Amino acid sequence: MLSGLDRAEPPLGAVRRLTAGLLFVGAVVHAGFLVEVFLDTALSPRHTVPARLSAAGQPYGEVFRVFDVVAGAAFVAAGPFLRRLAPVHRLGRATAALVWGYGAVLLARAALPPECVLQAAELCAAPTGRLGELPVILAGAQYVVSPLIVSLWWRGGWKAATRALFAVQFGLWAWLVVAHALFDGCYAGLAARAQVLVASAFLLVGVRYVLRMGTARRTRRPDPTAEAPEAAACPG
Repeated sequence: MLSGLDRAEPPLGAVRRLTAGLLFVGAVVHAGFLVEVFLDTALSPRHTVPARLSAAGQPYGEVFRVFDVVAGAAFVAAGPFLRRLAPVHRLGRATAALVWGYGAVLLARAALPPECVLQAAELCAAPTGRLGELPVILAGAQYVVSPLIVSLWWRGGWKAATRALFAVQFGLWAWLVVAHALFDGCYAGLAARAQVLVASAFLLVGVRYVLRMGTARRTRRPDPTAEAPEAAACPG
């Protein structure tokens, strides 16, 4: 899998476990919008994207901004450790940079929450030209770019899994574009929520991959006590 990671060295093993733990925390908290089931957010989950839940002035907006802070901090903290574990090529290092960058986007979204302009009951519109909209756009782009980058260098079943996740994310992104352009955001909330859940699933796949790094290709050392095989006689 990853070059230089087949030795069971305690320091590297500790880095793997710490990295996996940070990614796991980030993946779970990243899907924190699911608590809207128990809260009266006054927004429609079918038509309003989950980023609007943390909008300034929205009910429980502070709760959802805390989720962004926790998940973002976990990803930012995991970035340098992933860089240490990543193979020495551009795509591996780009993966670590994407994780760090996504954490920074979530932190920026918490610091600059998006705006919510109520058009009708439970419907929240996105105004244009506001700085707070940039983290929302960047987060949506990251959902598509990250599995694409990873699928270019993972192998075997890992590659197949990330390609499937990329196909799903691209389809959801395409629907979001069409929904906002032609259908006034109809069912954009469901598509965006599915995007977040698929992104969390992708991060959990990454957790599994990080934990498997040290066991995927263990080199079996020869037993020094074993008897050497007898040399074959030279022909003729």
